Amino acid sequence: MTVPISKKGRVMSQLEVYQLCAKIRDYMPCLGHWQALTLALYCYGVMIAEKCIPSQVAEKCGAFGKIPTVQRRLERWLDNARVRWSVCCREWCRWVLSRYSGEPIILLVDETKIGPYLSAMVIMLAYRGGGIPLVYWCYAPDAYPDGGQVALISTLLSWVLEGLPADCTPILQADRGIGTSPDLIRAVVALDWQVLFRIQRHTRILYQGQTRSLAHLVNGPGQHWSAAVKVFKKAGWLDLTVHVIWEVGYAESWVLVTNAPDDITHQGWLYATRYWQEAAFRDWKSDGWHWHLARIFTPDHANRLLLVLCLASAWTMTLGTFAFDDPDLFAALTKPSDKPLSIFRLGLRAFNFLRDTLTDAFSRPIPYLLFSDPPPLSISVGA
Repeated sequence: MTVPISKKGRVMSQLEVYQLCAKIRDYMPCLGHWQALTLALYCYGVMIAEKCIPSQVAEKCGAFGKIPTVQRRLERWLDNARVRWSVCCREWCRWVLSRYSGEPIILLVDETKIGPYLSAMVIMLAYRGGGIPLVYWCYAPDAYPDGGQVALISTLLSWVLEGLPADCTPILQADRGIGTSPDLIRAVVALDWQVLFRIQRHTRILYQGQTRSLAHLVNGPGQHWSAAVKVFKKAGWLDLTVHVIWEVGYAESWVLVTNAPDDITHQGWLYATRYWQEAAFRDWKSDGWHWHLARIFTPDHANRLLLVLCLASAWTMTLGTFAFDDPDLFAALTKPSDKPLSIFRLGLRAFNFLRDTLTDAFSRPIPYLLFSDPPPLSISVGA
């Protein structure tokens, strides 16, 4: 593909920021004009800088003023209590889900930390080897908001529920640190959703009239066990299907519980998508926006910063989707000998390539926050 080289390179354009601001105003009416404009500026600067540190983002925003002036503007936005991050989060979730066309909707819930300073509970939409963040909540480590972990996750799930399409039954996945919770399972089932949780191997079940430990149902790699049982004796027994899967090459088995009707092979593959959230957290940190270097540890400030990262990540993954599905652009960004790229990394390449090589930035018809899921396993998870 032959394209003219632009002298613009990675210099920010006011037009591009104002276009992004207009989209934000369309889908997030809780923000005023200046609030939305600074969010657009911050998001766009993060994508150019590939960092979220205000001082380093400001260096890429010369079209909007001197570096110290822009830095103060970004820092004031993070400190602005009138930017109600929880309302923005719910409107953001509705925006993403309105632009998603895949089936089924697989949701991933997990906690991520910034050292000993900050924790965040995040619910993501599983997407092409990564995750599109939907809702989140930041807090001091081990200091959950009122009601504890289950109440926090239930609140976030209620925000997601507001944006779900009609007649949609999502599948929520969680690792054993969160999933070994009968109270959380009951909360999800009460929403008429499906769960696919990994639980602790020592959990006891009632099967064929006998109480047994899940740890002894398979004895080594290559063995699977599946049955409808009662789980969580001390919590009053829950009727669920258990899949115990010990694949060759793994040190221990997966113990999964679900209320979703499916065969064991599919359930085993489906739970593997939970890793995609770990990949998405890595995109926020060392592989993408370097959140861990921003030194923003106050939960309210961090909640507003994560709104920026949500938008930057989703836009990047839209570009990655477009690049993956456009043969000419995909060929311009990769070589056959390359290690498979994640959709996020491919999106960053597309962003830089289109800005660096096209006479008018984004003159190609790039869909704006548009997500389409390919058939399962049609792309590599990549690095």
